[in-house]
Amino acid sequence: MTRISLKKHPKLKLIEYPSAIYFLRNISNLLGVDLYIKRDDLFSLGFGGNKLRKLEYLLGEAQKKNATHIFTIGALQSNHARMTAIASKMHGFEIELFLKKSVPVTEQAYFSNGNKILNNIIDATIHQVQDNNSAYQAIAERTILLEKEGARPYVIPVGGSNALGTLGYVDCYFEILQQANDLGIRFDLITSASGSGGTHGGLVVGNALSSSKTKIKAYNVEPDEGQLAGHTLKIANEALALCGEKPNLTLENIVLSNEYSGAAYGVPEEYHIDTIKFLAKNEGIFLDPVYTSKAFTGVIMDIQNNVIKKGEKVLYIHTGGIPGIFAYPQYF
Repeated sequence: MTRISLKKHPKLKLIEYPSAIYFLRNISNLLGVDLYIKRDDLFSLGFGGNKLRKLEYLLGEAQKKNATHIFTIGALQSNHARMTAIASKMHGFEIELFLKKSVPVTEQAYFSNGNKILNNIIDATIHQVQDNNSAYQAIAERTILLEKEGARPYVIPVGGSNALGTLGYVDCYFEILQQANDLGIRFDLITSASGSGGTHGGLVVGNALSSSKTKIKAYNVEPDEGQLAGHTLKIANEALALCGEKPNLTLENIVLSNEYSGAAYGVPEEYHIDTIKFLAKNEGIFLDPVYTSKAFTGVIMDIQNNVIKKGEKVLYIHTGGIPGIFAYPQYF
């Protein structure tokens, strides 16, 4: 098992133990594959989720730079914004969230429940913005104002998905290899949802740095025309450079399905809701309507369409987002 040292990049410890891997016995019997799930949704801090792995590096750099404020961007129900707010508050940063109404829904629960409640509980400062451009403009204005007062803001991008944040899933890849070794199995495929590319990119980088060449595939949670694959490739190669390696990945390394994203970001289709119910009824595990249900739908469809072959060992990474369920009661 090959890996390099990432110790030159400071981390703020947010995760105490590796997230567990479970065998989905009932669903595996139904589908004819050995399907496992890695529970990154069960981290003890703030309802868990994949963003914690990225935040260890991002907040580590913020501490190194003596930042006083953390700024980040997301949708109104952003899991990333919620986790950034909670982790930042815990470690003495002031937190300001710049949240977009980027999901075409009108139900009141979307604006008052789910992550909105959690952000309110910890007294996060929330700025409502129209889109990414207006968010970054508002951040620039706040930065100028706060710097005049002697503060030092640190900006975390959408999803925490830049090269530095991506290192969190380089760590995760090697964690998976160790767990697989302990379990006496070898995964043929590792899968996850992808919204901003950092989780997927980190797994690809970890795979490139290891001697164990496992297939990596992600499932896009919103329709696009290649933008996400290109962004994932860019930050993956930048992360390789942070690891001291030559950035030599190509688009062939970025295996991304756009088939099961549905019509829009943040809007589940009926078949995504069916997937949530299928996993809950058979394994007692819940998925969210925005990310994990779309990706797990992709895994199921790939099995049924023989893209994933019978008898293969597949690991699905549950990236969290459970509070989002409560913002979508109209589907349940």
